[in-house]
Amino acid sequence: MTSSIYILVALGFALVFSVMRIMNFAHGAIYMIGGFVAYNFWVPLGLGPWVSLPLTMLTMGLFGLFIERVCFRPFQKDFEKATVMAVGLIIVLKTGADLTVGPLAKGMPPLVRGSIMTVGVSIPADKLAVLLIVCILLAVLVLFIQKSKFGQAMLAIAHDADAASLMGVNIHRISGLVCATGCALAGLAGGLVGSVLVLDVAIANLMLVKIIAVVILAGIGSIGGIWAGGLLLGAVDALGPYFLPNVIYDPFALALVVLILVIRPQGFFGREM
Repeated sequence: MTSSIYILVALGFALVFSVMRIMNFAHGAIYMIGGFVAYNFWVPLGLGPWVSLPLTMLTMGLFGLFIERVCFRPFQKDFEKATVMAVGLIIVLKTGADLTVGPLAKGMPPLVRGSIMTVGVSIPADKLAVLLIVCILLAVLVLFIQKSKFGQAMLAIAHDADAASLMGVNIHRISGLVCATGCALAGLAGGLVGSVLVLDVAIANLMLVKIIAVVILAGIGSIGGIWAGGLLLGAVDALGPYFLPNVIYDPFALALVVLILVIRPQGFFGREM
């Protein structure tokens, strides 16, 4: 489940970078905001998970269209200014969350209750439900990118934006779709995590570190490598605390990523920059 959440969020981050050439460092904060949006739909408004989560994706997708048009489009050809804008978004989103939500953690009811017994092991049904939802969504996303007209346009822009533009691809329209998709995926991930763990403002920073680690492991420019990077990091995060004390585990996980980067700077599946 941990790996699937990392893959879902990192995939949106990687799509934005591949198509728009922007490092959206606000992606962790968007994930956090998505979790609180889902919470407000789910708990105060009482809409339940199966209405709240699609509404969260729609809300965050519209927010993605907004930030692409207002925040990133004017600086799409200026990497430094776009990066500064992304950092500014982090400050705005986290400050807004601090003012509206406060320091207290929020929790949501589980998607489904109970557990499933298999080969003598009890698996919480809510975590299994999260895994199944994310896997289905990732499969749909892969098919969309590979088979649809918009997906082929994304791949064309990622390969050569100028050539794609000359062939009649509307760069801005595809960029808006990609940013909306990335924000919708992050928002859904935040809502799903809130149903099995807790939500607080600090999860933005934690997820940003995980996103960057997954992208480093995958290699810049490698969408497929996100799967391997997410699986590896999720396995390390899930199993590490069982074998190492918390005070040692966090530096160990970071050192593992740094070691891989030293041995293979382009990541597992990336290309030399």
